[in-house]
Amino acid sequence: MLFLLNDRVIEIDTPEARVIGRWRESGCGEPRQLRAHEAVDFVKSKVQSLAHPLPADDSELLKDLAALIVAKTGANSLILKPTASGDMEPHLKDVPALVLETYLRGAANDQDKRARA
Repeated sequence: MLFLLNDRVIEIDTPEARVIGRWRESGCGEPRQLRAHEAVDFVKSKVQSLAHPLPADDSELLKDLAALIVAKTGANSLILKPTASGDMEPHLKDVPALVLETYLRGAANDQDKRARA
């Protein structure tokens, strides 16, 4: 499954199983007791603590965060938009899989071009 977190497409397998298996590593607390808005708030705070753009070396953490959002909300996209107050406003969406696949291929091509330059 593909998930869009801001400008990063993340590939995750079986989101619910990943959340159950890795909730201690991600630090989200017992996932069965989390409400959807609590999961979104948790992911928002984690993303705010990371560098911008999202670091590639935290791919396991990003997969954990993406899996948590899918498992708790059913959305396959979370966009965190900065507000005038300096906070981030979460926007959950269900993006068509074809759009995410196209974006993933385009991002991979961009990285390949930068590596050759």
